[in-house]
Amino acid sequence: MKKTFKTIDLFAGVGGIRLGFEKAGFKTIYSNDFDKKCKITYDLNSSDIKLDCKDIWKITETKFPKFDVLLAGFPCQAFSIAGYKKGFEDAKGRGNLFFALEKILKKNNPRAILLENVKNLTSHDNGNTFRVILNSLESLGYNIKFKVLNSMDYGNVPQNRERVYIVGFKQIEDYNNFSFPQPKKLSIRFTDLLEENVDNKYYYEDKPLFEKLKQYEMTTGTVYQWRRKYVRENKKGVCPTLTANMGQGGHNVPIIRDRKGIRKLTPKECFSIQGFPNKFKLPNLSDSALYMQAGNSVTVPVIESIAINIKKALEGITSYDVQMRLDVNAKPQVNQAYL
Repeated sequence: MKKTFKTIDLFAGVGGIRLGFEKAGFKTIYSNDFDKKCKITYDLNSSDIKLDCKDIWKITETKFPKFDVLLAGFPCQAFSIAGYKKGFEDAKGRGNLFFALEKILKKNNPRAILLENVKNLTSHDNGNTFRVILNSLESLGYNIKFKVLNSMDYGNVPQNRERVYIVGFKQIEDYNNFSFPQPKKLSIRFTDLLEENVDNKYYYEDKPLFEKLKQYEMTTGTVYQWRRKYVRENKKGVCPTLTANMGQGGHNVPIIRDRKGIRKLTPKECFSIQGFPNKFKLPNLSDSALYMQAGNSVTVPVIESIAINIKKALEGITSYDVQMRLDVNAKPQVNQAYL
């Protein structure tokens, strides 16, 4: 009987990382995030573990029941291009929250870790911030691999979203068994994820911004961005990176034209473009809160792909073995010319 690996999920948001790991076969024993609005969404979609909103610094001395993997999408605003890029010097203390993770790792000594953050973390302060993080993890005994993955290349999700994923293992055998997932062909179009019969409140026709938007020739099947003073077409045919400020007049609001007119994406569409399943329920919160939750979350299929490889590594199976088994078990191709 195979072991069920257990996780704790910190800076959990609405549970995107948890969802990806549970789809890969892991079991969550604890989740934490200080945002009480995230708790409403998280708890609505969780029948067992509820989100603990205790201050992360107040749980750093907690000795949790034994778990195997620590998961954390620790706050990225301090390092993001869209933010102020203050890093560890962020006035709100968001950059220093990594050191809360350090204390929890030291106290609980899990077998593996997965951390997620914005791509800019790797280059912030000429790479010094990232070196501090890697040195810290290595000093705790973790063997580290990291890679920047784009959701549209590794999750079959039509969103141009680059994030750095840091994976660490205490045992060198697990480290050697692990590799990041291979790219996947993008087969899902963003138009496949759009809702039918969208509420009129998402359309711009009766709003001040419409006078500016209507100057641009927008076509259906394309995503645009309002960049404070102008509209930019996304040339890659996918949705630009979803951000937390979408519902607050931010400059990265995704805009489309459908048969009714020009509108912004709905919160449900944003969650779909993050790879959340259709059954994921959205609570009765303001749109701005839901946009923030979607923008702050992760792309679930990318997380699931990484989680599958972590699980195999912990089971003593190399990612190469996994790929070979997939190739052997694949159905033979049928030459249509001979049918």
